[in-house]
Order: sequence, then C-alpha cells, then structure tokens
Amino acid sequence: MTRRRLSGAERRAQLLDTARDLVAEGGYPALTVEQVASRSGVTRPVVYQQFTDLAGLTTALLDRESAIAFAGMSSVDQPDLDPEQLGRGILAYLHAAPTSWRIILRPPDGAPPEVRTRVELGRSYARKAAARSLSAAVGGDVDPDGPTTRILLAAIEELARSHLEHPETHTDEVVLAYLRSLVAWAAGVEQATITALVRER
Repeated sequence: MTRRRLSGAERRAQLLDTARDLVAEGGYPALTVEQVASRSGVTRPVVYQQFTDLAGLTTALLDRESAIAFAGMSSVDQPDLDPEQLGRGILAYLHAAPTSWRIILRPPDGAPPEVRTRVELGRSYARKAAARSLSAAVGGDVDPDGPTTRILLAAIEELARSHLEHPETHTDEVVLAYLRSLVAWAAGVEQATITALVRER
C-alpha cells in the first residue's frame, strides 16, 4: 500500500509535533535537526526545507506552543476576578494544554537565544495581567515590572511547573491554596506601599 504524500503544511505540523515531544521529554538540548528527522522518518534536508535551521525550528515550535497555551490567558486577564476564580482559570488553561505549558515553563538551558526572547514575551504579558488584577484589588497602580509582580509571577511559574510534573502531590486544591496565599501576600505588600506613599505626602 502506497503511503500518502504529506502536504507542506502537514509535514510542517508533523515535524513540529516531533520537536514538541523531544523538548517535553529531554529539554531543549534534546532538540536537534538530526533527531527530528530521524523520529519523523525523513531526511535532514526535509527539516531544513521547512525551517532553514535549528533556530528557525525552535522559534516555530515556540510560536505554535505559545499560541496554544496562551489561548486561555484571556480568561484570567480580568481585573475583577477574585483569587479563587484566578486560580481556577490558571488551572483550566494548564489542563487544556499541558504539553505546551511544559515546554514554555521549562528552563531554557541549552536553548537558542530565540527561546529566551519568546519566554520573556510571555512573562511580560503575564506580569501586565497580574499587575492589572493587583491594581484593581488595592486601588492603586501596581508596576508590572516591580519586585512584587516579578516575585509573584516567579512563584506562580514554579507552582505551575510542580503541578504539571507532579500532579499527584501538587493537586488542584494544593495549587489553589498556594495561589490564594501568594495573591494575598502580593496585595498586602502593594497596599502597604501605597499607604506609606500617602503618608509621606
């Protein structure tokens, strides 16, 4: 039986699926043109034809997985959400695209510079969303690049990684409990800062 020849778009999707699985299993150092070609049953020129080089392949992978993962971010980018709603929204989009989030949240050690660029873009968006929620909660402007927001997002990232890697111990309810505490801490710090600034005036 003759196998159907894949279209260019289908071949590209196949190669990206293989790249996704390699990174999910072994991190960015496991992603090579040779491995993608071998696992996909094609020659290296086929991979180069689609992506030019490893950096192009990595960028295309991150673009696709970021779009999949962040598709649900709008559900939590709402200033009027309480911590419980925020937490359940975060869990919902982690559950909707766990492999994509494993790739995005994986430390970029050994990855091309493009990985850090894409990861930082995502973090910047998340900090802005968090700052909007905190601003609404404390009744003042919270700096998305300030220490409170950065610490909060770093802690949430670690919590998300733990949940994805060890769901049996870092259950939904454990995640929600930590998120409630983290948001309460961040709001308390920012409220104290606002109060201190008012007194100084």
